[in-house]
Amino acid sequence: EPVVRTAMRQAMRIMGHQFVMGRTIDEALTRSVKKGNRAYRHSFDMLGEAALTAADAARYFSSYFDAIGSIGAGPQDTAEDIFGAASISVKLSALHPKYSFMEYERAIDELVPRVLELAQHAQASGIGLTVDAEESERLEISLDIFQRVYADPSLADYEGLGVAVQTYQRRARSVVKYLQDLATQHAKRIPVRLVKGAYWDTEIKNAQIEGLESYPVFTRKAHTDVSYLACAQQALAAGDALYPQFATHNAHTLASVLRYAGSRRDYEFQRLHGMGEELYAEVIDPEKFARPCRVYAPVGSHEDLLPYLVRRLLENGANTSFVNRIVDESIDVGEIVADPIITKRAHDCTPHPHIKPPSAMFGDERLN
Repeated sequence: EPVVRTAMRQAMRIMGHQFVMGRTIDEALTRSVKKGNRAYRHSFDMLGEAALTAADAARYFSSYFDAIGSIGAGPQDTAEDIFGAASISVKLSALHPKYSFMEYERAIDELVPRVLELAQHAQASGIGLTVDAEESERLEISLDIFQRVYADPSLADYEGLGVAVQTYQRRARSVVKYLQDLATQHAKRIPVRLVKGAYWDTEIKNAQIEGLESYPVFTRKAHTDVSYLACAQQALAAGDALYPQFATHNAHTLASVLRYAGSRRDYEFQRLHGMGEELYAEVIDPEKFARPCRVYAPVGSHEDLLPYLVRRLLENGANTSFVNRIVDESIDVGEIVADPIITKRAHDCTPHPHIKPPSAMFGDERLN
């Protein structure tokens, strides 16, 4: 047992160093300007999952607030504008133990002032703040909170308040349109981080538990990829309303975005710390594409690491993931970078045949 425990601790340290920027925000800031990290912008994420108690929420709020001050005063290079500045990513579930639709009014009343205070602090510190995406059942409430904070008069001149949009959700294009309309209404640009999504397994299982008629997410990887491309075109077409931030480790997706954007430079790519260095080395190369890339940099000790690490392992361990397939030499490179539009046409855009609708998951035996 002592040998196993020691081995597990060492494995956690290795994976922690690979996927986490630092144990503290100061350690992460120092590491962010060393060696090859200097070539990237950074968005820091204070690790920690949903608050279960008011004490948890208070602790996470304090962690975010202190980190914003440290990032603003940190060793990051001075950016030309707010879009190039360092930023922080905030999970609403960490700021309130009752962040759910069932507690809608209480969550709105108590979360909006907290997020507004963090946004005001980010504005004063000269950094950006992105509201992270979480499970699909929280989409409406998160957009309501974002809209109220975004429209607050104290942030009238602040264009650093952004939001993440998950394109594996079937409502993704509607969310991008909603954000575009919101930005146009207030004549203030919104940074939009497009991600494919990291909670797929949870979304599938939750929909089955609830016995829903269908899933809120796509059941085929190719459909998520096509959704991402559609949202990318939509975000770029929004012009000055949105500042697109394309978070992807898929070479086909990345190449498609470069093609869609043409000569435009008012957007950025994003990657996870510890992943995608080889892919993005060409993107940021001044003699090749010379496009900016931001690193999503988690910060926290090994106690906070496990939930984040499990999501990364699920996401990249899946046999359909680009990160997994790119290192499998038995797969032809043409298959790895196949056009997802052609792939989805091959099965006529139908859902995955082995993932039955939640209400029909028991087949002829009974209705779920």
